[in-house]
Amino acid sequence: MEEMIQITRISKRFNSSLLSSIEHFRKGNDHDGLVSFLNSINDLEILLETNMYLEKPVIELHRIIPIMKDILIHMQNQDITGITDILEFELYPLAKDLVVEGG
Repeated sequence: MEEMIQITRISKRFNSSLLSSIEHFRKGNDHDGLVSFLNSINDLEILLETNMYLEKPVIELHRIIPIMKDILIHMQNQDITGITDILEFELYPLAKDLVVEGG
């Protein structure tokens, strides 16, 4: 039970950081957007690590890996607009699905 409460807290924080990143990038605040994005990546890493030990995983890797590959390509091209579009229209909707209700 405690594990699900922890996952819920982290997944909500992941969702919030992504939304904050998108908002900052859209307003042209690239530095703050990047900080929020990096915070969301830290939470995603924790969720992925925890995901391996759950009886019923909350993250479907086949959905998240292509998104992360696309983000990496846009990062290599320093394409903030491309990154933001992927965050807003692909990763954020997935993140909303990840919010596990448990506490």
